[in-house]
Amino acid sequence: MGTKKGFLIATSAGFAAAAAMPGAQAADMPIKAPRYVEPASNWSGWYIGAHAGAAWQQASTDILTGYTFSKTAFIGGGQLGYNWQHGNFVFGLEGDISGLSGKNTLSKFGYELARGDIRWLSTVRSRFGLAVGDTMAYMTAGVAFGGVKNSLFEGQYSSSKTKVGWTVGGGVEHMLNRNWTIGLEGLFVDLGRSNVSVGSKSSTFSNQAVIGRVKLNYKF
Repeated sequence: MGTKKGFLIATSAGFAAAAAMPGAQAADMPIKAPRYVEPASNWSGWYIGAHAGAAWQQASTDILTGYTFSKTAFIGGGQLGYNWQHGNFVFGLEGDISGLSGKNTLSKFGYELARGDIRWLSTVRSRFGLAVGDTMAYMTAGVAFGGVKNSLFEGQYSSSKTKVGWTVGGGVEHMLNRNWTIGLEGLFVDLGRSNVSVGSKSSTFSNQAVIGRVKLNYKF
């Protein structure tokens, strides 16, 4: 009888230990930490800055069929903007003004057949960006204003106008510290068409530019 009783006690103890083991093993299992998402820096507020880069100007005229002429020029100027931030999303407005160097001409045998210059450029654009940590990638689009000069045959027929068009592009901006950011931006600008009177007729010009520039901003 004593042997049977001892056997029952030992068996019960074994079942109790077995029941307790899963809980102990679960307690010993490592808990997987949630994935870390790096918070974005604070992009909100006003900023002002300067930019410099290259502008590839392209022009064409219908009086010289089949001719499109281009010129790479220096571009430099300044910008002013404001950002709103919601989580990692950044919304902003930016205005800028730039001067462009050089002449965009079509010449044959030392004779200037046509000229199409964008001499200055200003844009007002909205920006939509995604910020991760200290870096933001964004898209931008808006309206463009430019001082355009078009001429034919050594300037015998010419037109200088302020034209209104559109621009679209994108960029990447990095926050160096609380106040300073640096960025790289690309824009396509189309200032539409303008006419140059040639006697009783007129020639239609188109003026476009592809811009790549480095920007340095101070954030207040």
